[in-house]
Amino acid sequence: MPDDVPVFRRPSTWLATAVIVLVVAAVALVGVLMAPAPAAPVAETASRPSPATDAAPAPVVVPTPEPVRDERIPEDCTAIYTFDWSAEFAPDYVLNPEWSTADGAPALFGTDDAGALPILQETSQATCAWLPPDGGDGRDGLVTSIASLDGGQAESTVAAFQNAGMECYEELGGTRCIAEWEGNFGLAGESHFLRDGIWIATRWDGPAVSGYTLDIVTAVLGG
Repeated sequence: MPDDVPVFRRPSTWLATAVIVLVVAAVALVGVLMAPAPAAPVAETASRPSPATDAAPAPVVVPTPEPVRDERIPEDCTAIYTFDWSAEFAPDYVLNPEWSTADGAPALFGTDDAGALPILQETSQATCAWLPPDGGDGRDGLVTSIASLDGGQAESTVAAFQNAGMECYEELGGTRCIAEWEGNFGLAGESHFLRDGIWIATRWDGPAVSGYTLDIVTAVLGG
């Protein structure tokens, strides 16, 4: 019967139980201490674009379009006249001598007027020059440029000649501006004719010929 069990045996049972509990706890603690430490979390590296190392692209160069050619203006200088002027200019001057069209030759235009020259440089479509056959700088002789103008350019050109003191008047249905003076090689001057969007610009120093501009008007514009 339970009442017959000696009382002094109960503490021994409790002690054994406590020892077992302590042993289990110690083993668990040792297991925790011996377990490998958890790996540290790997920080995610944000993907960032690296700075561009290539050179900056070259700027795009848009070529300036050439003006549309006016079909009324001949490409061949001999076609801007109604006849051959060679005898009139001989022997001192010939049409477009080889040196005048070679690389490095001076740029030739039919006016020196500061107000009109920029317009002529932009719009000229033919240059015909009577110059010394053996070389020069383009000042001794006669140079004609034929240009195609719009209405505003024509008005600005005539205004520039009037401001420069040239005599301008109506002729053959167009406007003629002219000036003459004593030059370095003889009689010098400029003659300009504008009609229907065509500008015939001529400067000269040395050659003395008559009817030159009016012959070009006849050949290019039909008189």
